[in-house]
Amino acid sequence: MPRILPPLNPLRAFEAAGRLGSFTRAAEELNVSHSAISRHVRGLEKQLNVHLFRTQKSGVALTEQGQIYLGQITPALDQIAIATDALTSAPKGVVTMTTESAVAQKWLVPRLPRLKAAHPEIDLRLSITAEVMDIEAHDFDLGLRFLRTHPDEGYDLLFPSLVRAFAAPSFAPNASSKVDLEALASGPLIEEATFRLWPEWFSKSGLKEVPTLDLPHPLGALLSIQSAVAGLGAVLMDQHLCQTEVETGALVRLNDVEIRFGGYYLATNQRAGRRRAVRVVRKWLQQETRSGQGVATA
Repeated sequence: MPRILPPLNPLRAFEAAGRLGSFTRAAEELNVSHSAISRHVRGLEKQLNVHLFRTQKSGVALTEQGQIYLGQITPALDQIAIATDALTSAPKGVVTMTTESAVAQKWLVPRLPRLKAAHPEIDLRLSITAEVMDIEAHDFDLGLRFLRTHPDEGYDLLFPSLVRAFAAPSFAPNASSKVDLEALASGPLIEEATFRLWPEWFSKSGLKEVPTLDLPHPLGALLSIQSAVAGLGAVLMDQHLCQTEVETGALVRLNDVEIRFGGYYLATNQRAGRRRAVRVVRKWLQQETRSGQGVATA
């Protein structure tokens, strides 16, 4: 027997309005008028002979039957979109990402040639800001951020932050000797604004009585790394952010003590995540942290 299906446009209008909780936002997403969304929804309700939405002071809300229906329709439309995308020869289009300067410059950008080689039709555009952005409100496809604690649902941990002590070779002891913790505690030390963990590091390194440390005004990650390379002191830094300096010999690790402190999380715009190019970039980022490229396999 033939399937009994409502017309596609009313289904798309209902699904967008239900998922976004707004006829106005649904109209923006589907690039139609507010009245078109309302007309499609009312027509669908009439065809199904059920009320899918109820009116309230703040706008509209799904009825119980509407919630049940949305839970079935959203994955069905997602599967249609995925099947349609799979027929295209290659993912393409602009993907926007907001992130912070340090992780962009020291971890992400050095890896972008691999993304371009694998997916030349994808144009990844970065927006660099220290502010943690609401990616849906600001219409970004992806957001990559350092967070100290595991966030709520909707974030993927790309890699944990692994904090170690580093210094320029001229500042560090030679390979055959251990770092003199008491001498190091007397300075100079570089205080990075995020990884303010020197007392914990000294304690884990075996210094029985950690003195009051004379720490300077904290610096950002990039300036902290540059200061350490210049021989201005030892720095506690996430090893992912100074991988290049370690590989080139500009910085050396002072010992094997490692502090796990937060991590780098990827957020995906729920609406944008339905686009194949966004899904490809998200998967590529996850593969970069697991493929043995650099130290991001921890």
